[in-house]
Amino acid sequence: MKELLFETELDRSGSLDDRRHGDEGAAALDHSSQYDLRPSDGPSGPKWPMGFKMRDSGLWFDAEGDDPPLRLSGPFTVPGLARDPNGAGWATTIEWQDRDGLRHRGFVPHADLVGDGTEWLRPLVDAGLPVSIGRKTLVLLKRGLFDLECRRRVRLVKRSGWYGTAFVLPKTTIGSTGAEEVLFDGRADAARYAEAGSLEQWVEAVAAPAAGNSRLILALSVAFAGPIADLLQDEGGGVNIKGGSSTGKSTGLIAAGSVWGGGGRAGFTQTWRATGNGLESVARAHSGTVLVLDELGELEAREAGATAYLLVNGQGKARATREAELRARHEWRVMLLSAGEIGLADKIAETGKRARAGQLIRVVDVPADAGSGLGLFEDTKGHDPADFAKMIKGAALRHYGTAGPALVSALVVDSDSTATAARAMMAEIAGKLLAEVPESDGQCSRAAERFALIAAAGEMARVALQLPWADGEVERAITTCFNAWRSNRGGDGPGELVAAKEAIRGAIERHGESRFRNLENPDPSTTPIRDLLGYRVRRDDAQLYAFTATGWGEVLAGAVDPKSAVDMLFERGLLQAGRDRTHRLFLKVDGRSVPTYAVRASALFDVEAQ
Repeated sequence: MKELLFETELDRSGSLDDRRHGDEGAAALDHSSQYDLRPSDGPSGPKWPMGFKMRDSGLWFDAEGDDPPLRLSGPFTVPGLARDPNGAGWATTIEWQDRDGLRHRGFVPHADLVGDGTEWLRPLVDAGLPVSIGRKTLVLLKRGLFDLECRRRVRLVKRSGWYGTAFVLPKTTIGSTGAEEVLFDGRADAARYAEAGSLEQWVEAVAAPAAGNSRLILALSVAFAGPIADLLQDEGGGVNIKGGSSTGKSTGLIAAGSVWGGGGRAGFTQTWRATGNGLESVARAHSGTVLVLDELGELEAREAGATAYLLVNGQGKARATREAELRARHEWRVMLLSAGEIGLADKIAETGKRARAGQLIRVVDVPADAGSGLGLFEDTKGHDPADFAKMIKGAALRHYGTAGPALVSALVVDSDSTATAARAMMAEIAGKLLAEVPESDGQCSRAAERFALIAAAGEMARVALQLPWADGEVERAITTCFNAWRSNRGGDGPGELVAAKEAIRGAIERHGESRFRNLENPDPSTTPIRDLLGYRVRRDDAQLYAFTATGWGEVLAGAVDPKSAVDMLFERGLLQAGRDRTHRLFLKVDGRSVPTYAVRASALFDVEAQ
């Protein structure tokens, strides 16, 4: 049924064959080449105020008196008057060619034309619009743009992704919402959307070698998941491929980025650190597609948690106007693909704090090592892993930017049916993932839903783009990565439980002899223990680490609320307690009764007990 849906849509659209075949070795395409710069005549075209006329040489003003005509600017066209979805932010849309013949689009906010300022003109001049410098000519240019009448309308949206039945990218819009054009209003250079080569070349050189490699299929599927998540209005989220250097992580990122663009040294990929200053602009430009970030380890530790949360939370910071009124917050919906030698929790830990479970479930760590002795890969098609990585990376840097738009072209034909099919696939896949989890919880369920979204997107792309992956391969690859995340997480159950177990296990491993007093074989000559955490004792042939109240609070500080941890651990049989309602075990120490929280060592360190 899923395959029938996409085959029918592709037959109706007839767009993929056009996208599959391109000129051999074509240079990167500028989406702006679609702009139509012919004069906009007709009843819906622009009507200039009296005295203003657009000629082949540019915009002129002629007062029809003794004064000679004045050239105000070079030539440009006016596609329409623009405003945002709320009917505010009115602007004049203009399009022009610079001196090298490159085409540009800009928006002149009407509010900026009120007053004496010229800041509105700087970005236009920076992009090559010729203007006549002079007080009189600039005043006339502002007047002409402000008083211009045009019946055509343009809708401005602040983020890429779906707007109604159209999919908006910084330099192009796929599909239509009806009578008006929908355009992106933001920094087009915040993302490297571009095309090079054909879809057929990309499939053969990038998608085909990914077959049999779970991490590569995961990375490509994350790249395809953006339009599906945005269509379903699902929450953003991310995957961080975590592992040592020279494992192939950057290959996965560059391959994933080639779904949407490239042209940079690392293709479509950016770095966590470079993203910081223009974070919100970058997020808005990647909304509905994928944001690929490398080098998590280079990000300032104090910024790591806040940056990751801001990106996947999908909402910018609150800001005030000069009149101290709150501006509308920018919004986006980002699928994030990251890589680093450490995970988000490790980066946050550099500040001396522990990552909260909510932070870690938004950006999940998947080990880069696939466990086959080939680093990121399981099947290098007979090549040396390093050569295989270079082959895919080189191909992704030559052929890019066709697969993502091609998938969207298939989705826009019947987005409602696509949404219905995606929801059904996600529910089925998430159910299978959770069926293997002995103790599921809200956080694990959210992670399973995220992996299910990625799997559904990868499967839809496989069918729509005729990717040479076997039936069921996407789901198997994502299941492998989901299980790898579970293992890397440290166990199943709520994130707070996992964090508590990790903190207790870490304390015992570090201080098992030095900060736990042995009550079984006391040695009178032993120096008293400083900074005591608790006691080592056996009960019913079980080794216990019995924490004092002070030691319990110290070990769990920053990881989980100590009182909540007691209940969770007791319910799961990790604590041995007496009859005390607070689940404490009282021990006789030097003739006095000491309340402790006694953890069974077997429950922490035996694999079967986890």
